[in-house]
Amino acid sequence: MEHKGKIYYVGFINSDDEIMLGNRDYWEIMDEEWEEIEDDKLTAKLIKFCIRHFNDYNPNYKKDC
Repeated sequence: MEHKGKIYYVGFINSDDEIMLGNRDYWEIMDEEWEEIEDDKLTAKLIKFCIRHFNDYNPNYKKDC
């Protein structure tokens, strides 16, 4: 997603797998340089945006056949 001219990559992990239990319900937010975001206010803002717009996501997948 883009915010104030910068690109952020937001990922969410939710797993019942016993290997992933330590990371269950974990948000990962990276900036354009693939550095993890440490700013709690920005992180909260980006997470709220993603939750609000979750159902709006409509990827355009093309098959290469």
